[in-house]
Formats: sequence, structure tokens, C-alpha cells
Amino acid sequence: MNALNRPVEMIAVCSPEGQLSPARFRVKGDDGEQMVVRIRRIRDKELVPYMGVETFRFVCTGVIGGLERVFELRYSVRDHRWVLWKFFERTS
Repeated sequence: MNALNRPVEMIAVCSPEGQLSPARFRVKGDDGEQMVVRIRRIRDKELVPYMGVETFRFVCTGVIGGLERVFELRYSVRDHRWVLWKFFERTS
């Protein structure tokens, strides 16, 4: 598991009922290049308090560098900011 906490530019969808879902995001890679990641599936979603701030935690899958990866995105309700929080082990 790699901890990142890297800010991202997010395109998200909000349902008529107010449910927020990430759709795709843009992030700088380790080499400084911008990459776009499309969310293939949201595996888990929960509202968690993080340092006293309500934060939505999304565990998602998407293709990064030609490989399907599982990663965690977080959305801070107070700051309205998205971060790529961490990667999980690679899927086969």
C-alpha cells in the first residue's frame, strides 16, 4: 500500500438525491506528467471523520499505466477538495 495524499482535479456526478460519485480525475504522476484516470467501479463508499472534518472515502478501481488498480479517493466536505489518498495492492 502506497500512501500518497495527492491533490487531484475531479469530475464527479451528483444525483438528484444528493449522492456524490467520482467519475474521473486528473493527477500529476511521479514523473510530473498529467494523467487522466476514469473510475471503472466504486467498490466502497463511507462518510468518515478525519481530524474532525467530515470526509467521504471512496475505494475505486481504474486503469493507471495500463494496469487495473485499486485506490482510495477522499473528498473533504468542508474544503471541497479531492485527494488520491492511497493505492492498494495491484489486482491481477
